[in-house]
Amino acid sequence: MARKRKSKTLLIVTIIVAVLAIAPMPFIVHYYLENFKIEVNGDEHVNIGLHGVYEEQGATAALKGIDVTEMIEVEGEVDADTPGDYEIKYSVGPMEAVRTVTVGSQMNPELTVEDNGPASIKLGEAYEEAKYSAHDENGKDITSKVKVDMGAANKAGTGTIVYTVTDDNGNATRITKEITVEPNTNYDNPGLPICMYHYVYDENDPPEDLHKRYGNYISAQALEEEINWLKSEDYYFPNWDEVEAYIKGELLLPDKSIVLTFDDGSKSFLECGIPVLEKCQVPATSFVITKNNGAKKVKEYQSEYVSFQSHSDSMHQPGGNVGHGGIFTALSREDAVADLKKSIEIVGNGDAFAYPYGDYTDECVEAVREAGFKCAVTTQAGKAHPGDNPLLLSRQRMSLGQSLEQFKAMVAPR
Repeated sequence: MARKRKSKTLLIVTIIVAVLAIAPMPFIVHYYLENFKIEVNGDEHVNIGLHGVYEEQGATAALKGIDVTEMIEVEGEVDADTPGDYEIKYSVGPMEAVRTVTVGSQMNPELTVEDNGPASIKLGEAYEEAKYSAHDENGKDITSKVKVDMGAANKAGTGTIVYTVTDDNGNATRITKEITVEPNTNYDNPGLPICMYHYVYDENDPPEDLHKRYGNYISAQALEEEINWLKSEDYYFPNWDEVEAYIKGELLLPDKSIVLTFDDGSKSFLECGIPVLEKCQVPATSFVITKNNGAKKVKEYQSEYVSFQSHSDSMHQPGGNVGHGGIFTALSREDAVADLKKSIEIVGNGDAFAYPYGDYTDECVEAVREAGFKCAVTTQAGKAHPGDNPLLLSRQRMSLGQSLEQFKAMVAPR
């Protein structure tokens, strides 16, 4: 009898322990599902037609409740030109998710691009576009929906012209055609205005030397007005890599393109000009005389809208007998290159250089080349054109009191 009671008691204890062990399981499972998970965005299985457009939607992941989506590693790719099944794997540590993509054997919608032979043009020449047609799965003509990306014709090298059509159901087909573009500087273009500004001031607090600095001031208010006009006209602001490629005949720029530069790296530009650029979200270049606290300026006034470039380290001073008498023209090649390289080290950039006082000789140009600059600007009036010497680019001076209409006339394409 005692033995039966003991067995019964043991059974009850066992059941209680089991219940206590099992009871938290749903909570544990829920915790791990919510805090340790990875899942694909969108459908886990995607179907596209031959030459279809697969748009990667990625995945999301959490580890210990912390979003680690940026740590996801993605493996696999879809060859939309070859029918078959493809896997895209997403992983973070031991966690993994998979998306499958099936490429069909027929196009949906159907897109036909005629083969008119190898495409080869010179930069700036007209490209004879291949004839094309498109139909949806019901045979309806949707040729008017075809979009052609001609971007590859705007850059020297081998690229692809892209033809894409999307039907009313969101299905898309894409076909590419290879094109070879040769460098060319002999084509009609309006030229690239590179604007030369210097100092910026607030109209509500004008500086004492406002009318003593050769008209090199512009008010922050006038600057903002000019930039807002550029934005309203959809002007493009190329970087110096693009400027170099444009000058060498390797890149077409939109006719409405412009570069804004500010010489000297003055306190007035740093404190009054940069806020305007940031407010308008437009990029510009600041040519800094690096001996004048250059390192401190670059560090304290960093901005995604300002590219700090060289105006020399200590060559912005008199001492020569060329042009305005800048010392650059009187220095030895060795000393000049050393100065230039020091300035590059301080600004952290060797994309562009502005000649102090605008003075230079052939020796100066070679020193600039040896220092490694891609482009260099002078004070010579005019726009930059393909075929110009990239180390002797003209600029258009912006002066105190110029009206918006005068600004428009100087920079507008003709």
